[in-house]
Amino acid sequence: MLPPPVASAMESPLLQLQVDALLSETGLTPEEVTAYEETLSKLSEVLLQLPDTQVDPAQAAAYLASLGISSMRPSPFPFHAPSHVSTTGSAALQCLAKPDTMVDVAVTIPKACLYEKDHLDCKYHGKRVLWLAVVAFWLKKHAMFKQQEKPCLILKPQPAAACSIRLIPTLPPDVLPLARLAPERNSLRMATAGAMPATAAAAKPGNTAKGQKRKRGDAEVHNPVSQEGGTPAGKGGSVEAPRLPTPHYNTSIIIDLVVEQHQQVLQSAFDAVPRLREAIVLLKVWMRRQHLSGQPDGFNGFLMSMLAAHLVQQSRLNHAMSHVQLLRAIFHALADPKTLSQGIFMQWDNPQSSQKAIAPSQQAMRKAFEVVFVDSSGWCNLAAYVSKSALKQMQACAKRSVVLLDQAAAGQHTFDVLFLTSHSPVTTYDYLFHVHIPQKLQVQLHAADSTPWQHAETKLEALMKQALGPRATLVHAHRRQPLASAPKKGGLKPPQGDILVGVNVDSAAALQLRDMGPPADDVQAAAKFRQFWGEKAELRRFQDGNIAEAVVWEVGPAERHTVVHKIVQYALHRHLPAGSTVSSQAGCLDFVLQSRHAEANAQIQSSRLLDATIDRLSKQIRGLTNLTLNITSTQPLSAVSRHTAPFYPLPHPLAGAGVAAGAGRIPRCLEPAELLLQLEGSGKWADDPEAFRRMKAALGVQLAQALESSFGLDAEASEDYVDVLTNGFAIRLFLFSNRDEIMAARSDSESSQRSVSRLLRQRAQHHGLVTGIAGHNLAFSPAARLAVRWVAAHMMAGVHLPVEAVELVVAAAFLPGTAALSAPGSPIAGFARFLHLLSQHPWRDRPLVVDPSAQLTPAQHKRIQATFDAAKASGGGRGFTVCSPNDMEGSAWGQEGVSPAMRQRLVKLAGKSLDALKGHLERQHTVVPPAAIFLTPLTDFDALVVLREEALPYPDRAIPGSSQGLPTTSGANDDDEDGYSCHTKARARLHSIPKGKQQWCSC
Repeated sequence: MLPPPVASAMESPLLQLQVDALLSETGLTPEEVTAYEETLSKLSEVLLQLPDTQVDPAQAAAYLASLGISSMRPSPFPFHAPSHVSTTGSAALQCLAKPDTMVDVAVTIPKACLYEKDHLDCKYHGKRVLWLAVVAFWLKKHAMFKQQEKPCLILKPQPAAACSIRLIPTLPPDVLPLARLAPERNSLRMATAGAMPATAAAAKPGNTAKGQKRKRGDAEVHNPVSQEGGTPAGKGGSVEAPRLPTPHYNTSIIIDLVVEQHQQVLQSAFDAVPRLREAIVLLKVWMRRQHLSGQPDGFNGFLMSMLAAHLVQQSRLNHAMSHVQLLRAIFHALADPKTLSQGIFMQWDNPQSSQKAIAPSQQAMRKAFEVVFVDSSGWCNLAAYVSKSALKQMQACAKRSVVLLDQAAAGQHTFDVLFLTSHSPVTTYDYLFHVHIPQKLQVQLHAADSTPWQHAETKLEALMKQALGPRATLVHAHRRQPLASAPKKGGLKPPQGDILVGVNVDSAAALQLRDMGPPADDVQAAAKFRQFWGEKAELRRFQDGNIAEAVVWEVGPAERHTVVHKIVQYALHRHLPAGSTVSSQAGCLDFVLQSRHAEANAQIQSSRLLDATIDRLSKQIRGLTNLTLNITSTQPLSAVSRHTAPFYPLPHPLAGAGVAAGAGRIPRCLEPAELLLQLEGSGKWADDPEAFRRMKAALGVQLAQALESSFGLDAEASEDYVDVLTNGFAIRLFLFSNRDEIMAARSDSESSQRSVSRLLRQRAQHHGLVTGIAGHNLAFSPAARLAVRWVAAHMMAGVHLPVEAVELVVAAAFLPGTAALSAPGSPIAGFARFLHLLSQHPWRDRPLVVDPSAQLTPAQHKRIQATFDAAKASGGGRGFTVCSPNDMEGSAWGQEGVSPAMRQRLVKLAGKSLDALKGHLERQHTVVPPAAIFLTPLTDFDALVVLREEALPYPDRAIPGSSQGLPTTSGANDDDEDGYSCHTKARARLHSIPKGKQQWCSC
């Protein structure tokens, strides 16, 4: 039974209204329904009256040759009009969802077109192609082939209609006994296990003479080795290679035999639960938005509908439930591991029961297929082509969707996350790999029950899973579709291009540099380990005394996030055929976080040295005993201390450090790392705010003198802070007591003491919030560095958008409330999710709430929204609002500096940057280099100021290597030429002005 949702967002009237509006937008209008029904009526009349004809068998031979099968002899093919035409699928069930408005029409191939053994060796598939080609010829419509090995005909009515029509050939239910297509049966002569001696073949279990049967329970089945076309042992002492089962091929024929039965099952379920139509439409929209539909090995609308029908049969869905409750119940069934772990077997209702054929056992189905979802006939596995990785991805997304629907706090944005926010592979996966296996080499990986490219994709996925081990939470090789071709050309063309593999990882395990194998005394497992890893495997003794096999990856500190790429690259180069290539872009943005003249690991070394310096200084300060008030605790405040700053300060000679080799040019100024010092409580503070401020300044002078006298540090005090130079770094110390906020409230100077005291407290709280997220997910800090670098590169940092506000947006991208996806596990995935959130969030209508620990109550969420709406109605709303439990008004980080125009520019830049990143990572196009993502369009500005490089404080931090920028954000120039040379043209225009007439500031 389903657990009842508590305080669920499903009960939210707002969500119900949003869902109803979505259903009205995605559904067809009555006029559109009438139009396609009239078209279908005319089409049915034309199809039933098609003339008989004879087809040249050469096209059948061409099609089979394109599949790598040439054993079928050309034979005459008599064409006859379909014996039955009916609407099926979503159109018949009235659950079409725009924009995918494809109307499916089932056309039954008459028995006169088929022979008794056409189910063998792709004969039926060849005739299916020819039959469709003749239909296309007579209809004289545009047609193209879809799907693998089983083409269909797509018609586009003229004049253009809202719907396209897809003709799906089917078979009469009684044309072929289903027992011939059992999962253990062989229907392809090429599906053999290789030749073997006669004695060995006879010794294999189950090998019997041709035609001999064996019993399994109460059912009689033919031996899979010795069925149609089998050859017994010859006198030469050898036998024909035993033929392997072809369950997937058999299923491709069974599915055409039971189309009518499936439609009856669906119609019965939809009649019992009428609101199920709306739930299926919502499911289709959800799958499109979450990047789950349109994949050959994934779920589609038909499978979702059959799952819903199964739940209706089990009484888990009923007519009393609303469409949102039905949606949640289906999500819950998908997310439950028990639903599909042992397979789904619908209630048995076999129309061929008169044939006395017993359906295959559940064990036989589980053995033949990765995922099992058996229909009511007992013979057809509806999920035959669904891969385990696609199922795992679907289950994880459904599980998070259930959580979103059940969270009362998420009621304000549940609808947006589930049904409006679209995702792509870049935002779905942590790592994307492009693997190229030449077409000729894919044949070496060919399995008889699938095409060469399908088996290559499956083998590739298995290899990557084994190589990554516990690092990977998901490995999904995207299955490719064969190239479409016109019917007269015949055949299917193998898919071109690389195999795209998406990988999701555990952020902590992914950075490990050592893979521990089996212990040395497990000889068999150790041999397998060494066989897989080759020369990389070595025997090691560990600290706990164990001796085991291990693989060690030598990666520098700055390249730890690329260890996944190195593992995959090594494993695939070792096990794939020669000539295969592997590439990924895990480190394609690393250069923007490196100084031009510094070594790659200089930043990491500087960060570690700074952390050690702050820890040592904190211990020294807490150990001081000659102060009027002791220091009870220290709290870092700077982004460098939480490792989210794009650049870490390098040790500087002015602060007592030597010039380190490989550190690059010495910067012209010091960047202080800030530290908050908590003073012990006291009742002797002055009550006057000004006197209180001066007493704190005196304590600062005393602290500076104590540091100089006790530890010989160079310390200088001012009215507000104390600067300390130690170990090559500048540390800025702020004193804070329990009286600060009280004195700030009494102060008349709102812009000075009150704001400074409040800001120090908020910065300390913000530091704790961010470090908590960074400690939970190791990909957060490097992703935040990229995000802060991106905002600064587009001239929006500092006054407009402080680093704390950027960190909060990145934190929101890592939290489950902003997407029905797993948290990013790599820096580039986190950066992509940041750009996606920045470009997709409705900033004008809702603040972004960051609540990592779920501290805010539903009432507080409503109060935040009400405050935002009131400010917006009064004209005082901000263009960019980010709230947190410590800042429910969203005013802590000076976001008033982001005007609506600046917000619009920021959103457009984020969208264009994300598009450029998608094109680079998914290889959609290569027009924009990665550096262009961090180059703002200069044509958006009216004036440019050119600065001399030697006068800049940090000249080595400029973006290197590219003169191309993002497209301009102004609407007038969006279509100007190619849209990617704005940066180059602006700079060229600037330097074309004669030097005597140049009007810019040169420092």
